[in-house]
Amino acid sequence: MTMDKERQKKMVVVGVCGSVAAVKVPELVRELVRRDLNVVVALNSSARHTIAEPVLEWASGNPVVTQLTGKMEHVKYFSVGGEAKLLLICPATADTIGKIANGIDDTPVTTMAAVALGSSVPIIVVPAMDISMYYNPFLAANVSKLKEAGVIFVEPRIAENKAKLADEESIVDAVFTALAGGGK
Repeated sequence: MTMDKERQKKMVVVGVCGSVAAVKVPELVRELVRRDLNVVVALNSSARHTIAEPVLEWASGNPVVTQLTGKMEHVKYFSVGGEAKLLLICPATADTIGKIANGIDDTPVTTMAAVALGSSVPIIVVPAMDISMYYNPFLAANVSKLKEAGVIFVEPRIAENKAKLADEESIVDAVFTALAGGGK
């Protein structure tokens, strides 16, 4: 594929947090690539202990962002007129949801979210965590705050006392709905 053709693809950044559900992300990334999206993966530090960077690089075909550098990745992708058209945070932990809702941007994922929010770039959050964490009233308040700001949530599947990652089809549908201008 030529560089011009590659540049024409819509870019989606997948922000991965430190949930065990991160092991499902390579399959999701491959599906997004198969559907002609240019995918870049960003990891927070806890995700680096859950999923191997080379696997995500293979799945996306792009280098993985593990820290913000002088290249200003968060600005490059998400400032007004930036390269990325959507931020998909999958899986999203209670920690990351809370940080984003309260303006804390101390990881690549939360900093990208802060810039995306300020630039009106669509954000989709896909939670995955223990059921007790998911039903925590403070998490619910943070989710409400983010929804009021226009963040799209793909609800988890509740099974085995877990708020499990939504199925791949639901996530992919949400991505394409948001890219088409819907969902907000």
